[in-house]
Amino acid sequence: MAGDDLSTQLARERALQQTEKMETIGRLTGAIARQFNELLGAILARTAALAKAVPPNPDLDELKLTAQRGADLAQRLLGFSRHGVLELQPLILAEFVRDALDALRRQLPANIEVQFEADEDPGVVEVDPAAVKQIVRHLVSNALDAMPKGGTLHVEVRRTRLGAADRPLHAWVEPGSYVSVALSDTGIGMDAKTLARVFEPFFTTKPIGVGTGLGMSMAYGLVKQHRGYLHIYSEPGQGTTVKVYFPAIRGRGLAEIATAADEVLPGGTEAILLVEDDQTLRIAAQQLLSTVGYRVITAVDGQAGLDAFHAHRSELHLVITDVVMPKLSGFDMYETIRGESRDVRVLFMSGFPAPNFRKTVGRDPGVAFVTKPWTASEMLAQVRGLLEAAH
Repeated sequence: MAGDDLSTQLARERALQQTEKMETIGRLTGAIARQFNELLGAILARTAALAKAVPPNPDLDELKLTAQRGADLAQRLLGFSRHGVLELQPLILAEFVRDALDALRRQLPANIEVQFEADEDPGVVEVDPAAVKQIVRHLVSNALDAMPKGGTLHVEVRRTRLGAADRPLHAWVEPGSYVSVALSDTGIGMDAKTLARVFEPFFTTKPIGVGTGLGMSMAYGLVKQHRGYLHIYSEPGQGTTVKVYFPAIRGRGLAEIATAADEVLPGGTEAILLVEDDQTLRIAAQQLLSTVGYRVITAVDGQAGLDAFHAHRSELHLVITDVVMPKLSGFDMYETIRGESRDVRVLFMSGFPAPNFRKTVGRDPGVAFVTKPWTASEMLAQVRGLLEAAH
């Protein structure tokens, strides 16, 4: 476990370094944007004065429009650097996001399928509605850009908890109750190098002259300004899931979520086979499951997972597997396992939209699904639910 502990520590250090880098970039961007905004304000004021003093002039009108575009850009930079002014109010996030999606649907291409799910009791957050609408628009726009030939956009609004058990994957976490908005697409995905820079202002993978590279950076800044968090999981060729976490409000009349301090993570003593090719995710899941009492056997790809299943078949109660893996996919491994045993439960982990699973393997009552990037409470709730259904 010494090597695993070292890998976890290194992953946390990288995440913290990324956070510190974004804080530094934010401060620098904010300082530049404020100066830029003041200069453009002076230009716009002089332009307005000139417009009153001289006959109509197309060049003057064009100068005004150009300065206004610059001022809009400065405001977006201030949004990233968290210097904008928010008008906070209590909001049932699920209803608001559903309405925003309904408004956007009319503008989407016909080859984009939009899916929406939400908890019955979604929780209340204190946010600036205009800012949340901007965040949703930016994330939807990025998802569409990633699916030029069409695909599925799946949006979920869930109540969730973040606690100390999440820190191996979410080093930034502040324990507490949250409402999460997850947007998943079936697009081209991103590699690790792109993911490391995705929130930087003006960074874009689009051709020169297409887009400003400010969409994700502005969404990041607005989420942070709400004391929330934004996390991305992506695989090249497999799609992207963006999860935004907003702190939940307690005492607003809706059913409460237990705070992280009150939370007892569900566990057990059953044997679980964990199959995941991403080392960071595999170690985090192994440590989480072991901490709450489970006996965990790990494998680094689908073929190794199938071999481990055959070697430990008599003792296994559950298989947790990624979907896209070297040598053998999670689906192919599942088909082989199910052909040999109807008793073993299977939990899939993926950034794919959940409804796409329900149309295929999701029809099996012994199967469940958890979206990457998962949280400890989400993972353990699915594990316990499958195991108790089996009993």
